[in-house]
Amino acid sequence: MKQREKEYLLYYLDQLSLKLKNNISEMQQGLNHINEITKNISQEIPAPTKQIIYDPLSTDKLAEKPPECLIRIKEVSLLVGVSRSTIYRMVNDGSFPQPLDLGSRFKAWQKQTVLSWISALSNN
Repeated sequence: MKQREKEYLLYYLDQLSLKLKNNISEMQQGLNHINEITKNISQEIPAPTKQIIYDPLSTDKLAEKPPECLIRIKEVSLLVGVSRSTIYRMVNDGSFPQPLDLGSRFKAWQKQTVLSWISALSNN
């Protein structure tokens, strides 16, 4: 490579480096501006209130089901008022009725069995 070509190439690289530095500086200023605007907006917007979501599987739908129907773990949890893990722990301890095994991944309880268990608790 000739000396003149090297000088042009070095000059080009120097100019490119300056442009990149300027672009990086402009981007940093832009990011700072965006952060400032975001901060101002978030201070003006009130915190979102907790929304109450209506669950169609809540106790009103459950009450419509006849006592002889089968209910899944989610409905059993609603009836008993404890989490599914607590239900399964009580099943393993023998303090809650065993579910009916309707398949490898399908377990259910007869609603009347769960209601009888609840009423037996209140009689004690």
